[in-house]
Amino acid sequence: MNTYKNLAVLNGVLIAIMIFFNGVISEKIGLYLSTLIYHILGFLLTLLVSVVRKNKLPKLSKIPVIFFIPGILSVLVIFLNNLSSSKIGITLTAGIGLFGQLVISTLIDHFGLFGVQVNKIRKEKILSFSLIITGLIFMILL
Repeated sequence: MNTYKNLAVLNGVLIAIMIFFNGVISEKIGLYLSTLIYHILGFLLTLLVSVVRKNKLPKLSKIPVIFFIPGILSVLVIFLNNLSSSKIGITLTAGIGLFGQLVISTLIDHFGLFGVQVNKIRKEKILSFSLIITGLIFMILL
């Protein structure tokens, strides 16, 4: 369990670094081209790992269309990070983005959306959200 928590922290670190580099590159070459380049590089890296691991490609026709939505969402996430970080900075982009993730993931858990196990909102979570919102407000105002 601790390994996965450490991996989640590493993921957060990588996202902040990614937002920084994405923002810098997008200012130099533009939002659309930088987003395209990142996805081409991601595709090539994933292809390389798949070839090295000798993974077989599934038949795309057997995959339900809904499972392709995350690809579209990843393009939007990188595009919006690139757009936001140059205007409000990396810290606010990451902080507000993280807050959005917390809100939607809490709703998904609470209502058991997409077939996940129901995990109802507790009072402690509401207190935590209040503290996070307070912190974001201070970051925005100061």
